[in-house]
This record gives sequence, structure tokens and C-alpha cells, in this order.
Amino acid sequence: MGPDNRIHAVALAAAGMVALAACSIGSNFQLAPTQELRVRLSTEPSTFDPGQQQWDYEAAVGRQTFEALLRPTRDLRDLTGAAADSYKVDGTGQVYTFKLHPGARWSDGKLVKAGDFVYAFQRLLDPRLAAPYASFYLTIKNAATVNGMDINDPGIDAALQTLGVKAVDDNTFEVTLEAPAGYFKWIAGLWTSAPVRKDVVEKWGKDAGGGDQWATVSPAGPRQVVGNGLFKLSEVVGKDHVTLVLNTSYAGSQPKPTLKKITEYFIDDETVAYAKYKSGQLDMITVPLADTEAVRSSPELFKVPQLSVFWISLNVRKAPFDNPKVRLAFAQAIDRESYNNSVRRGRGVATSTLIPRGMRNYRPDLGTPQKFDPAAARATLASSGASSDSLNGVRFTYVSTSASSKTTAEFVQAQLKTSLGVDVVLDGADFKTFSNRMRSGNYAFGGPTPWGADYPDAQDFYDIFLTGSGNQFSGWSNKTYDDAVTAADAATDQAKRDAGYESAGKALISEAPVIFLYQSSAWYVVKPYVRGIIATPSDDQWLGSFFTWSIQLAEH
Repeated sequence: MGPDNRIHAVALAAAGMVALAACSIGSNFQLAPTQELRVRLSTEPSTFDPGQQQWDYEAAVGRQTFEALLRPTRDLRDLTGAAADSYKVDGTGQVYTFKLHPGARWSDGKLVKAGDFVYAFQRLLDPRLAAPYASFYLTIKNAATVNGMDINDPGIDAALQTLGVKAVDDNTFEVTLEAPAGYFKWIAGLWTSAPVRKDVVEKWGKDAGGGDQWATVSPAGPRQVVGNGLFKLSEVVGKDHVTLVLNTSYAGSQPKPTLKKITEYFIDDETVAYAKYKSGQLDMITVPLADTEAVRSSPELFKVPQLSVFWISLNVRKAPFDNPKVRLAFAQAIDRESYNNSVRRGRGVATSTLIPRGMRNYRPDLGTPQKFDPAAARATLASSGASSDSLNGVRFTYVSTSASSKTTAEFVQAQLKTSLGVDVVLDGADFKTFSNRMRSGNYAFGGPTPWGADYPDAQDFYDIFLTGSGNQFSGWSNKTYDDAVTAADAATDQAKRDAGYESAGKALISEAPVIFLYQSSAWYVVKPYVRGIIATPSDDQWLGSFFTWSIQLAEH
């Protein structure tokens, strides 16, 4: 996923998870008679089809009503069984065999079968459906070819049968890749890797807009959507909320939840949502930036670092940032801790590395070359052959319509003046102009721009800076980096993957095509009667959404 796309929350504990309210299943407290969790979604989902969903407010429904093959473990270091109890990879690293949970059922009571996954994956790669997450599945055999076909090609249906997906039997789903990809297990853990029933899709046909009627967000949704998740759709009230109730047919691997109902309200204004929380209408909510000080000491506050990193991009294609020592000097001149405390109001984590805290390959020691050190910055600049006077007037591009972007630009300007004696000119532009200029290389340096994890694996971050990836603005290319990432991506042995990403990280940080700035952090307030929440990086807009079965509401 590209910059400013889907961003997940990661829990505060070093292990990558945390149980909120210090209570778990079986703790000594009285359960509330009504086990209904009330949460906020920032907006209404556009579809209930997991394969057509893209944003976290959509996954917040899809992950509850459908179950993917795998899901991340609580410590964020690996995956465990979900719809599939287990999986194995053959010696070539190209064939993944998933053993489905025996006896698992759909919400209408029918058995979940491997053929349902074959159909779902074919839909993900059908060019006529334009699934937003199709690119994640292009490593499957023939996927790139099929997904790239003209939507009017009469041969698409036949081509879909050539994809590397197969139902060996009703309980065995096999995926063959074009080449080894050690990260594919994380793709299998995406909520989009859930099964879809062909007979359900065909029963309801197409809606007026040409989309599949079964997944339309409408009052009829509950009777049309058949899922295999812990919960099922019960009510859809347009522009207001969607209600999920316990799927009594669920017979998968997850424990039976205590919650009986989840009501997700569509509230686009964070301030309005916070007011509803304070009045008792919601059970948890993110805290607006303006209310930071009001909740800083609240026992209901939980600070949750996210799997997203923000950085400043440097255009390496032209002077002065074609000089790596100039780039590194600028990186060493910025006090990230001060930035986080003054600009971000302490609602972030200062960082000088690509991988955020909470992920397996988080290595803060790799960030030493970009560590804030004014003396080192001046020495690095002196060794570059450039002087501070020669750099005066270099332009910093930012989004002028964003208050936080403008404040960031002013902070960077002041830091470079103080640490290096360089007078930077601020160059504000509306978001569209900013985006166009960054993508076309018509800038010197600017930002900040973020990257948020689609899944908690280093591959999702390191692939950003591969030559020609199109996901970074600096224009940087480095063969050592490319080779290390390519080898790590292909490896199935985790130690080899770790080593490859470490090598790539060293090259990236020392070459400094970007200046890493901070890792974002979400602040939540949670009612004290909400117990047993397990927060993970896969949470979608509300805490505990991945391990919903653990949540309980105490009497209040």
C-alpha cells in the first residue's frame, strides 16, 4: 500500500501486543447483562465483499464477518491458523498447502470448502473486478498475466482457471507461486484472503452499478452476505451504523466470544465521536489532537504506536541532494525527539529507521548514521565539499493547506539554520500540487510523507525503495540494496530474510535518500468496563478487532 493508505495500530509492549484493562477471559468480575461493544468507523464501507475492500474502516467489518487463511500471532513475529489450521511450504518455496479447519461453517450453516478459496482468489485476480489489493497476489502463478488482461477479453474466464490456486480436496487449498516469496504467508493473513461463496454471488447477481449485489451496503445486506467469521451482519442503517451479531454457525479455530453484538457507527468527525464517548454513547475512541492535554493523565488513556513511519524525501536526481554526504548532514541536523515533543505533542515515537517499533525487524541501532548530532552534521557537511552558504535558498516543499505539514516545515527550517547555518526557503503548495511535484521529481526536498503497513512484515517496507518501485519520491537507486531486498523477499528461512533486510537497512539509512522522522502513535480512551482487549497491529480503527473473542464487558 502506498503513502497515506491503510495504517494499522500496533500495541505498546515491546513484544508487539498488550492486554488492556489487565483483564482476560475468566477474570473475577461480573459480566454486564448486555454484551454489546459500541465503536466508531470513520466512514461507511463501500462494500461488504472482503476481496473488494481496501481501507481499515472496511476491514473493520470484513475481518469480523469473514475469516482469512491465517492471522498474526499476538507477538507480531509470525502467523497462526485461522480458516486454515496449518500450512506448509514445499522445498522449492513456491507451493503453499493450507489445511482448512475441519467442520468450519458459513453463517448459513454450510461447510467451508477449499473450492471457496479458489473462487475467492480468482475473483481477486479477475481484471474485470479490479480488486484494490490484487497487486499483493501477483506473485501467484500466472496472476500477473491474468490480472493484466483487457477487461473485454473473452478469454478471461478460461485464463482464471490457469492461476496457481487449487482445491486438492475439500479441506486442502494449494497455492503455487511464480517464484519463492517468503512473505506470502503474510498475504495469506490479509483479511482479503477470505473465502467467498460462488453460489451466493450468483444468487444475487449484479446491482445497478455493475457491482455484485450480494455485497452491496444496503438494508438488504444482512440477508445477502454469507460469511465464515465470528460475527455476521445483522443490520445496516445507511450513513449511521452497521450492526454485527454473533455467528452461531461459526465452527472455526477461534474461541467463542463473550460479546454478542458489535455496533460500528459511521462518524467522520473525530471531535463529534469523542463527545459521544464522553456522553457514554461509545465504548472507545481515538483522542483528537486538540484534546491531548485533557486526557494525558487519564486512566482511560492508552497510547498505541502504529505501524507507520513518516519521513522527509530528498531528490537525489539533482543538486544539492545528489551528494549523499549533504543528504546525511541534513539528516543529522534534525532533532527528532524535540520534533515529537513540540510539534507532535508527544504523540509519536522519534525514529531514524525504516521499520517501526513493534515489528520483527525493528532495529533502532541501524539508525545511528542519521542520529541527531549537530557537530557530526557540520563535519559531514564539511566533508561533502559543499558549504552552508552554497545551500542557502534550497526549497522545502510541503502541503500549505495542512497545519501539521506547515508546522513540520517550519521546524525543519529552524533546525537546519541552528545546526548547519543553512537558510531554507519554505515552498508551500496545495495537496494536489504537492503530490504531483513530489511524484514528478519537481522539488528539492519535502514532506513529510508516510508509509503504513499493509501487513507486519519488513518486505512491505523495504520493497518501497527498490529501483523502479514507484512508491518513493527520491529517485534513489542502489544495487546493493536491491540485491539484499530481492534475496530476503525470496527466502523462506526467516534468518536469511532477517539478514537480507538488515543489509538493505544499512545501505538505505547511510545513503539517506530520506530523512526518517517519526513513527505515529494513536491515543485511545477506553471505558474501564471494557476488559480483555488484545491490541495488535492488525486492529482496524478500534482496539482488539483482531482478537474479538477476548473482549468482555464488565457490569457498569
